[in-house]
Formats: sequence, C-alpha cells, structure tokens
Amino acid sequence: MMKKILLGTSAIVGASVLLAAPVWAAEKPKLEMDGYLRFEAWGSDQDIDPNDNSRGVGFQMDDVEIHFRGSAKADNGLEYGFYVELQEGGSDSKVGYDEANVFLSGGWGRLEMGSQDGVHNTWKLGAWSISADKDGAWDGDNGSTMIGGMNSAYIGTDFLNGDDANKISYYTPSFSGFQLAVSYTPDTGDQFNSDFSSDEGKGGIKGTQSNQIGVAGRYAATFNGVGVEANARYVRGDYEGNGTIEYEDAEAYGGGLKISYAGFSVAGSYQDQGDSGLTTTNKDAGYDAGSWWDVGVAYKTGPYGVSVVYMQSEANDGGADDDEVSWLQVGAGYAAAPGLDFYAAYRYIDLDDGGTDDSKDSEANMFLVGTQVSF
Repeated sequence: MMKKILLGTSAIVGASVLLAAPVWAAEKPKLEMDGYLRFEAWGSDQDIDPNDNSRGVGFQMDDVEIHFRGSAKADNGLEYGFYVELQEGGSDSKVGYDEANVFLSGGWGRLEMGSQDGVHNTWKLGAWSISADKDGAWDGDNGSTMIGGMNSAYIGTDFLNGDDANKISYYTPSFSGFQLAVSYTPDTGDQFNSDFSSDEGKGGIKGTQSNQIGVAGRYAATFNGVGVEANARYVRGDYEGNGTIEYEDAEAYGGGLKISYAGFSVAGSYQDQGDSGLTTTNKDAGYDAGSWWDVGVAYKTGPYGVSVVYMQSEANDGGADDDEVSWLQVGAGYAAAPGLDFYAAYRYIDLDDGGTDDSKDSEANMFLVGTQVSF
C-alpha cells in the first residue's frame, strides 16, 4: 500500500509540475564541480591480532570524491538539474560512478530520481558528525582492515544496505524548521542499469531487499544563539530468499541530536537493526542484527578544532553473550587555508567477542595524521 501511495504521489506531483505551464528556461544547466582528496598516515598497536594482518604502520588515500552538479530554473518556476558522484575504490569498495540522479523542485518540495542514498541515510546525524578530525566518521569498518579483530558488532552509520540503488525520493518543504522525506527502492541490488526480474530463487543473496521504503524527519532551529538539530529515521524492506530459506524483514530505526553554542557542540545518536535478515533458526537461537549508540563533544575557534567521540555497538552472532565494540576517538583539526585542512587523532578500540574463546578479544591503540584538500 505504501509503495502505491508513494508512486501515485510522485506521479501526481510530477504531472502537475510539468503540465502547469511551459517549462522553457533561459538556458540549460551549467556544470559545476567540487570534491576532495584525503591522505592519511597511521600507526597502530594491537595486543591480539587474530588475522595477523597488520604491519603496524601504513599510508592510505582515505577518500577521494569528485562531484558534478548543475541546475536551472524554467519560466514557470520549476527548478531542475542533476548530480553525479565519482569515487575511488578504497573508501567504499567502489570505483567510478558512485551516485547519479536528476531532480525537480519548487514550492511543493523536491523530487530526486536515480542511483542515490535513501532519505533514511541522507539525513543521518550523530556524534561522529562533529568530529574535529576528518576521519571521525564511524562507518562500521573504519580501522578494522588495518588492525584486524573484526566481529559482528561492527555496524555502520547507514541503515542496512541499498544506498546508491535506483530509487525515487521526495522531500517536503521546510515548515518552521521541520522537514519530512520518503524514498522507495524496488530492488536494493539494482544500481544504474537494472531489469524487472526478482532475485528470489537466484541463490538467495540475503543482502538484497525488495520494496525498501525509508522515511525520515528532521528539525533545525536557533534559540538565543543555541543551535538545535534533531532527526528520526526508519527503513523497512523484504529480504529475498532462495526458495528454501526465508529471512526476517529488514527493519531499522534510530535518531540523533546535536546542540551547539559559542563554538561548543554536543551530539549523540542511537540505531537498532532488530532481527533484520535473520533466519527463523538464528532468530530462535538469540541472534540479532545489532545496535549502537554514540556521544561526543567538540569545540571550534577560528581555524582550530578539538573533539572527543565515544561509540559502542553490540550484536549477537550465536555466542553466549553479545559481541561488543567500544570506540574512543580524540581528534584535532586545523584549517590552514581555504580548502586545506590538517588533522590528527588518537583512537582506542576494545573488541569483545561474545563467545567463550578469549583469544578473539582484543584491544588496539591507533594514531593517525592526515590532510584533506577540497575544491
């Protein structure tokens, strides 16, 4: 029902906008470009490395992105345009085109169509968002490939999966600081080119969802110099089985809050993924998809910034107790010039495996320095 309502609403909005009046514009959208590149040097020391995969020191291009965008406005007030993102492979295992969409917007809101993030991940907010160092964003595997010791409690800030899949998203106008959004994804495994076939019975890739619907809301306002930002987000979808194995529906929810005043910021968030993707057997055995929370404080004055962020996540993959990850990061940043940032951070990670084998438990200390050039 929700899918039909969303598709119908999108069709009505699109038709009313396009048919209201001729949409000729003075000229086509002009191309604009921006992006950033980030280089890091790090060193780590881990008491137990189960995978024995750490040299203890390394260099990396932590993230490289180039964004192309353009927009124009028609005579009837309709704004339209596009967004294309290129990304290297190290940051999220993708090379080349990462996202692309076209959009229409006006007083009625904004409609985006293409390979893009769902609204439940576009509007995420947490302690990592105020980190003074550019590497402060907890993404579920940040550091694990360098220091090993991964367990099931590594959960990213994004809900489940399906980001960058083909979808339509609608954002309402902002009313007194409040705004709502909804997105619909027919198949989270389809990006750019796709077809109408279902993945049901094709090997049962558990990560593929059909009819994924995300909703989100946010609020932003300033009262006597105190800035307040808050959000809530929810997503659900149907995991496609292989004909013999059925999986629990994908379902996750969470929210975040940020308060800022006179250079100080405090932020935190919570996320729960429930039983998403579990088989009936695993669910009955006490497995879960995990949850996490974070809290942080930051201070910025002029080009200088410092922050402390703490995150804890837990999930059960069949152990006697939950797997847990505790993550503490102290960071500092310095904006040396327009588009040039330097930063440093100390990170402590405590990996606690929920099983009875203590050899899988581990602690790690990590130091990094980096620079980002933005354009």
